[in-house]
Amino acid sequence: MSVISIERLPSDPLAALRELAAGEAQLDRLRREQVAAARAGGASWGQVGRALGVSEDAVLEYYFADARRDLAENAGANDGDLSDEQAMELAAAEVRVVRRSMLPA
Repeated sequence: MSVISIERLPSDPLAALRELAAGEAQLDRLRREQVAAARAGGASWGQVGRALGVSEDAVLEYYFADARRDLAENAGANDGDLSDEQAMELAAAEVRVVRRSMLPA
């Protein structure tokens, strides 16, 4: 399956780069949706990695990078409003979510 046709890209290199970037974002969204569907259908992270042509570790790193970034952003958004106990409870809850998402469906 061919996703990008060089003949259909704009002749201006900067315009072509903008279209490629937009296509990359769309492809990433579609890839994430299919990963979620595969996991919901019972595929292991190893199977997902092999389908994508990468290792299990690489696929886990890629798909959990967003969760780590979101956690870091949320931690900064509170500006210290959480007590140590509340922060630990939040961290433990997040770890439980990640562990559940890593289990075979």
